[in-house]
Amino acid sequence: MYTVKGKADKNSLLTEQMPLVTRLAHQMRAKLPPSVEVDDLIQAGMMGLLDAINRYEDNHGAQFETYAVLRIRGAMLDELRSSDWMPRTMRQDMRKIENAMAVLQQKLGRQPSE
Repeated sequence: MYTVKGKADKNSLLTEQMPLVTRLAHQMRAKLPPSVEVDDLIQAGMMGLLDAINRYEDNHGAQFETYAVLRIRGAMLDELRSSDWMPRTMRQDMRKIENAMAVLQQKLGRQPSE
């Protein structure tokens, strides 16, 4: 678990934290469209975990798992954003239109027309 110098062994830390990556990938997958594969999220999360292991410094007071969760989620989000062909502003506009349509449908009791 630890090396002679008192530092955490990177290989054991990696195998110990693998279930965390899988759990975060499944949590994130539940909020995404069916076209997103959980394996892709896990792969991106593993890259985030490796990055967290290499960059973590225990003298800042944060636990490794807390730090790793941020890096893993960030890596997954970066992967999703890089594979998305639609800009974020367009997605925001689409959500606004869908919300307005839902409000109108509830108010009118029918599908709103253009």
